[in-house]
Amino acid sequence: MKKIYVAMAVGLVALSVAGCASKPAVQDTKAQVPAKGPNYVVVDHKTMALGGTVPDWLEIYMNGGGLRDIEALPKYKDVFVFVGEDSGTNLNALRQWATGFSVAQDMARLVSTRVQARFAGAAAGSPDDEYGRYFENVVKTASDATYSGARKEADFWVLKRYFKEDGKTVDREVYDYYVLVTIDKETLKKQIENVLNGVKPDKPLTKEQQTAVDRVKQSFYEGF
Repeated sequence: MKKIYVAMAVGLVALSVAGCASKPAVQDTKAQVPAKGPNYVVVDHKTMALGGTVPDWLEIYMNGGGLRDIEALPKYKDVFVFVGEDSGTNLNALRQWATGFSVAQDMARLVSTRVQARFAGAAAGSPDDEYGRYFENVVKTASDATYSGARKEADFWVLKRYFKEDGKTVDREVYDYYVLVTIDKETLKKQIENVLNGVKPDKPLTKEQQTAVDRVKQSFYEGF
């Protein structure tokens, strides 16, 4: 049931990751669904009973923004952010998932998904063999690595009421639970660079392949 969405300038790889498939705009209200627009409304959330609102990072995420859009917020300018997500109809079960969310266990998946998305963007339009198997090996190594310094920053749930095509008939209600993870940018860069530099190709790269790999490594965090 668990899903990880990692969204950047490419499609949460997603998670899951985590750019990004377009998500409907959020309405933090119990008003009727408009004639045109999202096919759901948020009818409840973690702080609604206390008069609270959906936090900025989650509003960005649910409105189709990527992780880089969240990182553009002043609060997160010095960190990389990742979002873990789970959905279901049992809020208590989702609370248990969020409480038991282990940064140590889940960070490798979150990072490798984002690394994979970065390579997918870099390789777009390139010949299949331009990089050899370097990208594939990096993603595998990134998923097996251990990352330190990450922390669970926040968690939040929303209850979404979905409507059928007529915009009036209720289709279903689903809880979405989100966990925000942050890590200092320089800390994660050093750990990812260890992965990038530690992976050895299965066979020697050609001069052209090595040039392509070096080019991606030098500009790896542009769009990451």
